[in-house]
Amino acid sequence: MTLAVGMTEQDLLEAIERVRPVIEHHRDEGERDRVIAAEIVEAMKSEGFFQLWLPKEYGGSEIDLLTYLKVIEELSRLDSATGWMQGILGTSGALTAHFVEEGARETTAGGALNAGSVIPGGRAVPVEGGYRATGRWPLMSGAHHATWIAGNCLIFDEGAPGPRMTEHGAPDFTMMVFKNTDGTIVDTWHSTGLRGSGSVDFIVEDVFVPSHRAAGIFTSHSHVAGDLYKLGPDQLFFTGLAVVGLGIARAAIDSFMELALVKTPTLSLSPLATRPTIHAEVAKAEARYQSACAYIHEVAREIMAALEVNDKLPPEIEARRRLACVNAGEAAEQVVDSMYRLAGSSAIYNGHRLDQCLRDVHTVNQHLAVSPVWWERTGQFYFGQGLGMP
Repeated sequence: MTLAVGMTEQDLLEAIERVRPVIEHHRDEGERDRVIAAEIVEAMKSEGFFQLWLPKEYGGSEIDLLTYLKVIEELSRLDSATGWMQGILGTSGALTAHFVEEGARETTAGGALNAGSVIPGGRAVPVEGGYRATGRWPLMSGAHHATWIAGNCLIFDEGAPGPRMTEHGAPDFTMMVFKNTDGTIVDTWHSTGLRGSGSVDFIVEDVFVPSHRAAGIFTSHSHVAGDLYKLGPDQLFFTGLAVVGLGIARAAIDSFMELALVKTPTLSLSPLATRPTIHAEVAKAEARYQSACAYIHEVAREIMAALEVNDKLPPEIEARRRLACVNAGEAAEQVVDSMYRLAGSSAIYNGHRLDQCLRDVHTVNQHLAVSPVWWERTGQFYFGQGLGMP
């Protein structure tokens, strides 16, 4: 089944409920094998999840930002790695808007999946009809299941001592899309958390990439009409990934509540759930979680409203987007840490949901999307110093 254009949030919640048994059944398998189970990927493909941000012109659903964030949150509640895959493979659909039609249609034909990394791990030299690229990209989540893999490259003109610069004085960062057979996957993914994401290295050596499969990270523009695609690739990916931690936080609260109802701590006569201190800490966790959700949801609405009347996101709303993302990451970590701490020794064992939540949220928060650097780089905006990059 492929979800239709114009679907409602309720349609998506029902679709998530249909894939939930598959996700829960194979969740531990992903942890063990360090790559998301093929059964989960196929279930999500059958429901059209990876086409949610694909432009309508190419057969996608093109749902709004807020609804998409809610999908990622809910999938992350069920399984962190599954939510992360939606944030990578699903968001890659939006990247096609920044490619000319030939490239977009080629890389999405037949429901093909696209993985990608904004890490500038590649070097490309312009040649007739395109580029020759060499590079190695770490943390290439979803590469095992992707037909096409995009890597961020620095452009070097033949014989030039340094990278090509854009008219704005910044290096020319360009996303190039490779066939999965153009390169080699190297299994480097032995991680603290998000083990099921299979975030391996991908290597290419002197591969030709035609111009229609290349687009500037900061200089490209959308070739389709949807307001969503006025956002740059970095804004699309970072906003989607920022809410994975919120889904993990929700799972941590729910898991602790289940434990508290049945656990009587050592040397105690009553279950955890009867203690006033537990009541207060759970209430604080709920407030942190709900506040972070409300903030990023409010900003998502503001973003879509602003893009209806602007060609790009106004600086003041871009500042709020960054703050909402880093705030979501920090709040999620605080929630998970507090629930893990309250659970006592029950949470320390491999296989306990709170153990996984702890490892996963701290792994998510190592990503640039929610890095604490954004507090500084966004704070300077309020002192009239512009929006800095990390």
